Amino acid sequence: MKHLSFSKRDISARLLWVLALAAVVLKILLCSQQLFEAVPQASTIDDTLMFELARSIRDGAWLGEYNYLTLGKHTFFALWLAFLNVLHINFLVGGQLLYAGACLLLLAAIQPLLRTNIARGLVFLFVLWLPVSWAQFTLRVYRDNIYPSLVLLALAGLLGAFCRFDRPAKHAVPFYIAAGLALAAAWLCHEDNALLLPFILCATLVYLVFLFTSPLAHAKRAKLALLLLPLALWAGGITAWKAMNYHYYGRFIVSDFSEGEFADAMGALTRVNPDAQQQYIPIPYETRQMLYDISPTFATLEPYVETQNNYELYGLAYRKEFMANGVHWMLRQAAAEAGVYDTPETARVFWQAVADEINAACDAGLVPAGKKHSGVFSPVKAEYIVPSLEKFADEILELVFFRQTQPGANLSTITPETNAVWEEFLYCHSSWMAEYGTTDAYFTPMQHLAYRVLDIVTWCMRILIWPLMLLCLLWLCRYVPQCVHGIRKKAPPTDMAGCILMLGLFLTGLLRLVALAYLFAVSIKLEPASLMYMSSACAPMMAFFAFGAAKWCETRMAQAGKKEG
Repeated sequence: MKHLSFSKRDISARLLWVLALAAVVLKILLCSQQLFEAVPQASTIDDTLMFELARSIRDGAWLGEYNYLTLGKHTFFALWLAFLNVLHINFLVGGQLLYAGACLLLLAAIQPLLRTNIARGLVFLFVLWLPVSWAQFTLRVYRDNIYPSLVLLALAGLLGAFCRFDRPAKHAVPFYIAAGLALAAAWLCHEDNALLLPFILCATLVYLVFLFTSPLAHAKRAKLALLLLPLALWAGGITAWKAMNYHYYGRFIVSDFSEGEFADAMGALTRVNPDAQQQYIPIPYETRQMLYDISPTFATLEPYVETQNNYELYGLAYRKEFMANGVHWMLRQAAAEAGVYDTPETARVFWQAVADEINAACDAGLVPAGKKHSGVFSPVKAEYIVPSLEKFADEILELVFFRQTQPGANLSTITPETNAVWEEFLYCHSSWMAEYGTTDAYFTPMQHLAYRVLDIVTWCMRILIWPLMLLCLLWLCRYVPQCVHGIRKKAPPTDMAGCILMLGLFLTGLLRLVALAYLFAVSIKLEPASLMYMSSACAPMMAFFAFGAAKWCETRMAQAGKKEG
């Protein structure tokens, strides 16, 4: 009788996928009216770098002639741009297609976890129409155009594979392939992918526990062997990228910014005189004078570092201080001016010498020093806890009110000649034209209509997010005691593994917000907190809220079905 009552209220799987694809087409049609924002002079280490690397890849020269920026970032986005160029695809449409693919994979992944197709469709729609997916930061020619999609693809792939522990092994293969490829691409796209590792490790543990304890799980050896598939794709993609860098530059690395000798040197630089460090200022002027004294190699940069131009570009000119979010790039640029980046090997030797000299002086007690570490971020201090909590609250407000999600691009600052080159390569128009007498980007009537529809969706989301979170909380309050009772009776709910994995999606997003709150409080001074940095946390968290609300609704439908029966 319960199954019958659900069937009366449900739609068929075929209709679900037809409606899902229709929603995708509608969204892409609306977002195809968007324009990209081009600011070449203001984005030399971001948008412009990715654009130039993409052109180099398209021309068959990999990342091009070596300089201090060549291996400075994880640059999979440049490969993505080159790929879209070869296919003659508008790069904004390409980004929307990738995000839609991630949402469709999520729709397939949650099939075992929800009893009705309507519930699955609601989860899909809430994630697909998330305003973050068309926000202004996605209109930049930068990696955050696709990074949230890659994260969602990876998480949805693992979710789909792991929650099928009680099904034939072949059912998990497509999800493992998607997860492995997405993990490799995400790892090569951004430097902070260590934040994905807790989910990967904990989700694998949950999978193994249920695989070996559930009486419904069979073919355990085959399923264990399949775990190697996403691992091989993940490692293979990263290794292939490193091999290309080794072939062209003699460095078997993804980036010489976040790993290796430069990271060691930055760790050494921020190790000295820790009491002098200030919020947003990890290497104060006082500390730099100490560093010049204890490291002859680093001292060669002093004429290139201590300049008025650098103070104005990267810090506080009136104090001769450099801000945390720019000091790394200032040092690399200064080193380039000193000839350090003439070759990859000279750069490696230089920064290794800096790290060795400073660490040796610290270990010998020649200067006050903290613990030895490697990395470009400031060491953790107790005094940063309160500012971090304030930033975390700021992040939550930005997310729940869907701020910074306007679909219209800011006005591009670019010459007509350069704009023509960018538009030709990206197969997309930029917002370089202003409305007469203003500095606002010009939009056609069709674009205004599309943006109005997207704004309406945003306002609907601002209203719906609150009942969504409430229903999710009500479901959790009811479901957790059921799980505890089931475990005690050695009969846990059949969907428990999948629900834990869905909770893992939420916790992964939450972990990113916590890490970013510290970063905003210590290194990146932004008011308000930037949605661009938080964007990859949004879809996983929304997926969990929508999932919890859908589970609550299904529970109520089941109760109603019993009464009818």
